[in-house]
Amino acid sequence: MSLHDREQWIKLDLLNSLALSQRALARIIESVAECVEASPPLAKQVAENLDVIVHHQQVLTRRITGIHIRERQKGTPGKPWINRQPGVQGTSVPPSH
Repeated sequence: MSLHDREQWIKLDLLNSLALSQRALARIIESVAECVEASPPLAKQVAENLDVIVHHQQVLTRRITGIHIRERQKGTPGKPWINRQPGVQGTSVPPSH
C-alpha cells in the first residue's frame, strides 16, 4: 500500500470516528434534554460543553479534509454593491466581425 493510500485510509477512519462521535452526542443530547429542562444552570453547562466538543470536532475535520465548515452568521446583511457605470469593467474584448 502506498503512503498516499495509507494516508487516505487513516483520514477515512478518523472521519468515521467523528461520525460515530456525532451520533453519540445526539444520543447524549436526547437523554439529557429532559433533565436540563428542570435545571437552567445544568442546561447552560451542558450547552457549553457541547459547544467545546463541536468546536474540536470542526477543527479536526478541517485539518483532515481541508474543508472549512462555516458557522452561521447572525446580524443584518450589508447593502449590495452596485456598479453605477454601465457595461463590463476591466475587460478588453476584441470586436467581433
